Amino acid sequence: MISRRALLKWGAAAAAAPVVVNASRLGPLVEGADALLIDTRYVRELVDRVYASRIHACDGDVTRVWFETLDPAWRKPGFVVAGITGDDVLFVLERLAWDRGRRVVARNDLAPRGADGRSVASWIIAPVHPSVGG
Repeated sequence: MISRRALLKWGAAAAAAPVVVNASRLGPLVEGADALLIDTRYVRELVDRVYASRIHACDGDVTRVWFETLDPAWRKPGFVVAGITGDDVLFVLERLAWDRGRRVVARNDLAPRGADGRSVASWIIAPVHPSVGG
């Protein structure tokens, strides 16, 4: 499970991340999360070998990542996921996360909306304590 310190550290690192992220900059982002989801439409280089087992990729379709990784992991306590994706991917993950008792606890838009109507965001999805309503 992620500590509060790690969550805040990841959030600060994610806020400083550029829209086009290369693999050398992913190191600090992975520290506080159990997994990192990268949208290959916005990230040019992918997967630093050191973190390869914790980094998952999608190209706008999160179906494979959902069935193979997130759904089984989110059925257990803990497991924090962070990512740099399009807002369309984040919307889908946010809806799926609600069914597993998780919420988007941090979101940072990394670029203004493009001509295609999408924007890029870094985010963290974490379990919500039962005492938090809503």
